[in-house]
Amino acid sequence: MKIVNISVLAALLLFSQCSGTKKSAKSNTPPPPPGQSASKKASIKDKTKNCRKIEGLFTIYSDTTTGDAYMVVKKDQLDKEFIYFSYAENGLVMTGHFRGAYRDNMVFRMKKVFDRVEFVKENTHFYFDPNNALSKAAEANISNSILLSEKIVAEDTASGEYLLDANSIFLSEKLTRIKPNLPPSPMAAMMFNLGMLSKDKTKYGNLRSYPENTDVVVEYVYDNPSPINNGGTEVADARSVTLKIQHSFIEAPENDFEPRMDDPRIGYFTQQINDMTTPDATNYRDPIHRWHLVKKDPTAALSEPVEPIVWWIENTTPVEYRETIKKAGETWNRAFEKIGFKNAVKVEVQPDTASWDAGDIRYNVLRWTSSPTPPFGGYGPSFVNPRTGQILGADIMLEYIYVTNRMRQEKLFSTAGLEHLLLSGEELEFPVNGNYCDAGMHMHHNTMFGLCGMMAMDASQEKKDEFLHQSLYYLVLHEMGHTLGLNHNMKS
Repeated sequence: MKIVNISVLAALLLFSQCSGTKKSAKSNTPPPPPGQSASKKASIKDKTKNCRKIEGLFTIYSDTTTGDAYMVVKKDQLDKEFIYFSYAENGLVMTGHFRGAYRDNMVFRMKKVFDRVEFVKENTHFYFDPNNALSKAAEANISNSILLSEKIVAEDTASGEYLLDANSIFLSEKLTRIKPNLPPSPMAAMMFNLGMLSKDKTKYGNLRSYPENTDVVVEYVYDNPSPINNGGTEVADARSVTLKIQHSFIEAPENDFEPRMDDPRIGYFTQQINDMTTPDATNYRDPIHRWHLVKKDPTAALSEPVEPIVWWIENTTPVEYRETIKKAGETWNRAFEKIGFKNAVKVEVQPDTASWDAGDIRYNVLRWTSSPTPPFGGYGPSFVNPRTGQILGADIMLEYIYVTNRMRQEKLFSTAGLEHLLLSGEELEFPVNGNYCDAGMHMHHNTMFGLCGMMAMDASQEKKDEFLHQSLYYLVLHEMGHTLGLNHNMKS
């Protein structure tokens, strides 16, 4: 018993000495703040030491070895509204992602919650007068949406900057849905299917950042090992399909732009907003889409604008049509002169040596494509500040099929009124877009009919060329009208 007691006593003494040593070593180190571990958090400099820095509205770091990317969010950018816009830089018509297709256009803000940054999509469909007591309940029964919650991977407390993993933000479908949702139907099983997003193949196509916007172009790759529908000749191999999508973060304009509410007798595109504090039977408060034009000389009856609406004819445009397009676009100046603006619209040609590409949202571009399956003859979308309706940018897409003597065979059936798809006796109808414009398609048919008539009457090539240029002139006038905020009641 005495031997055991001595052994136990020695063990206790040894443990006490070791414990005392550890306690003494720790005594000079202050405990970590609540919620933080004792390990030092990585700095932004250390985390991005192998990266290329792209400064702008949001600074982007691109790892030169792995291709990974990081995004910096500054402290003063938290709880501030920004505009998110996305569009398809390239894709497939059958997926709804064709070149120039405009996608999401929303307001979002970022919030720091503990060690994470949340991206919150704001619900902009409702207005509460701040002078009305009801504005204190503005969030009741109205939901915003937290699209992302990203862990802060590094920070710089001195400059107030937080580093986020950009891969998690952009190389996914968290910001916007890319793959179309097909309805649960036997018909859907026979349609072209993108398959699953490939994490290994999906990558950045381009990273650009400027003082007022940051653009991230992503090449989304979808794998389908056993496709039922091979997608036609425009798909090299249905097992792997690439869609190139651009995400743009835009600083919300701070200017003297005054929203104008919609008058349905005129016909503008609008943001749909309900005034929740008005006693009126119709509580519509819909700002129209329009550009921010300000006179250089406010006292003059006719003045040039401080910033005109500048259009660029993309260098993909057939040379023989450029002058016609320029004349058509600048014809809109006649309408602006009626409201006191001179040279409100300017049209330039993009040089082949230009350092920018047509996807840069700082430029309004008339773009041309010659697609295997043309989705339209012409298409004129714009993107706006959803809070005010101010147009921030626009493009006009033109398809080469419009000036050719050919058409898509299935258009014959849709023109005859068969607007739904049939398979094994089952109908599959798609929702109608209220802003859809098929003027380009009908004008294309009219142009082909006219050219056939001219050929039957042995018209000269000069007359046929003139007729074609007049048709294109009208198409550009029409599509540019849409980009000015007007729907099909343009004459009003």
